[in-house]
Amino acid sequence: MWCKLVITDVVQTVLRPAQIPHEKFAAVLSAFGRLPEEAQYDFTVRLANAVAIYRFRKTVEKQKIPQAHQRRKQLEHISTSGRRILKLLGVDNAETIASGVRIGSNLHPTTTTAVLIGLYKVGAQRRPEKSAIGAEERLATLLMLLSDLVEAAEQSAREISTRPGRGGDRRTGELTAEGELIQAIIKLYIEFRERFPSSGPHSDFDEALRKFVRSGLELAVSCSHSVDLDGKKYEPWYMSAVDRDLPKPTRITDAAIRGAFQRLHKPK
Repeated sequence: MWCKLVITDVVQTVLRPAQIPHEKFAAVLSAFGRLPEEAQYDFTVRLANAVAIYRFRKTVEKQKIPQAHQRRKQLEHISTSGRRILKLLGVDNAETIASGVRIGSNLHPTTTTAVLIGLYKVGAQRRPEKSAIGAEERLATLLMLLSDLVEAAEQSAREISTRPGRGGDRRTGELTAEGELIQAIIKLYIEFRERFPSSGPHSDFDEALRKFVRSGLELAVSCSHSVDLDGKKYEPWYMSAVDRDLPKPTRITDAAIRGAFQRLHKPK
């Protein structure tokens, strides 16, 4: 079934925790074109993830950030420490448990006895409302998160470059938060145009693309309001860091959008 503006219940389960206003998402969906309902969920998750990364990065920018080489060294230490902890628990290679963990004889005996029992006891003491989570599930989650931590730290370290690069901080060569967001929005547009050709015109630098990008930027700097006990509306703390002027052509020019599109789009 094809759907253009109807926001399904499944999509709303993504929008609510991300605090994305429904009307802003509807504008993005309208700018893109028709999508089958079953594709809307994937579309929404991809967009919400890109927005979340932008908001987090802008929040980090407000803090005092170490220099690139210092951040890279710290990330390498985190990765090394994560691998060392996993090895102590009986996991010699962090990558082998990337997709899941089977608790068994492959782990160190101390892990499957003292650590397994201890994790459950401490978790139940500290968070009794979640005591229904089993001991093996807690241990498996710990191991997978450590594996994820190792990979995340190593990926982040690789992304930190000391060479200048286009669309990023010329002191570090990193893609800016704005540049990463724009690229993610354009990638989403290109990929879903290819998957669903009936949704609209072929991917090109045209009015359809510009409208989609700007509606995506508008969504990124907008947020659903919460209401406190006094009835006053407020936004999440991280929204104070976003650039509210981001969707304006004076802030992100058409030339910037064209440049990002040309770097991403490979004519067939």
